Amino acid sequence: MKHIKILEEFLTEKKPNVKKNVKSINKKIGKQIKKAEGFAAKSKEDSQGPEVKDKMSASLNRMKMQLAQIEAQKQSVKKNIEIQKAQVRTAKKKDKANDKIEKKADDTKEVDNTK
Repeated sequence: MKHIKILEEFLTEKKPNVKKNVKSINKKIGKQIKKAEGFAAKSKEDSQGPEVKDKMSASLNRMKMQLAQIEAQKQSVKKNIEIQKAQVRTAKKKDKANDKIEKKADDTKEVDNTK
């Protein structure tokens, strides 16, 4: 019975899905890069116009391009944070498992020594 309860707890436990999160963030980064490229092309096109409004529009597009690039960098940092969190979680679990193994090994040695 005890094993069944532990298995049920294991199966129902919500674990963070790092791959899914990273994939989602990569999509966002891709969208931001495409957006920045679009603003760059539009800015280049507008800057060649003779009118003042064209020059101002080109300047606005350059600012939007910078904003899109900054957003992509922000998403990249989020992705790195997710990866780092997963690595920390794994390291903690590994340490905990090693401690349990060492404790069992010590208990086994004590039982053998008492015989």
